[in-house]
Amino acid sequence: MIAAISVQEILAKAVEGDRLTRDEGVRLLKEASLASLGRAADEVTRRLHPESYRTYNIDRNINYTNVCTAVCDFCAFYRGPKSDEGYVLSIDEVLAKVQETVNLGGEQTLLQGGLHPEFKLEWYESMLGEIKRAFPQVNLHAFSPPEIYHFTKVNKLPLREVLERLMAAGMGSLPGGGAEILVDRVRKEITRGKVLSDDWLNVMREWHRLGGRSRLVAGGQRFGP
Repeated sequence: MIAAISVQEILAKAVEGDRLTRDEGVRLLKEASLASLGRAADEVTRRLHPESYRTYNIDRNINYTNVCTAVCDFCAFYRGPKSDEGYVLSIDEVLAKVQETVNLGGEQTLLQGGLHPEFKLEWYESMLGEIKRAFPQVNLHAFSPPEIYHFTKVNKLPLREVLERLMAAGMGSLPGGGAEILVDRVRKEITRGKVLSDDWLNVMREWHRLGGRSRLVAGGQRFGP
């Protein structure tokens, strides 16, 4: 049945805002040219945002620690808990980095780190609170679903409680980091000790239920509402 539909018809369907089926998506992956995909994406963008301008914000990525219990084959950032190359930034170092960002007109910081095996939720609440007290105008785009899921395990707390506490401490939005490939067959081959697909998605769902905003790291595109 899919073979009777041309690639252009599938693209037109996407441009109109209709959800594609899995088979249609595979068809585009195999047969559509990069130029035709780009044109369709541009049409969708212009339909959703007809205004003649685009906006951006000045942001900074602050990696508060590289200590991580997960092992990802593609990651050159993490260091195991026993590594001599592991680090944890002090709150003064974090605040200095935020100040540098503000001095350049920045209005947001992306706070991300490894999955530290020892830090309790209070440590993260304290970091958020210190930053918000010093820079109430700065949005804290903080952590990621793997980090949030890790917090629930280390603290033995329900996901909703963890998110509520972080939101109350000053977390403004949730990045979509750590998604890589949300297919567990592939995910299990490239990473160990890291959240799998269903729980990654559950973190996002629960955050949205609380009224939170989330955004994919790549390209700054929003994952949800």
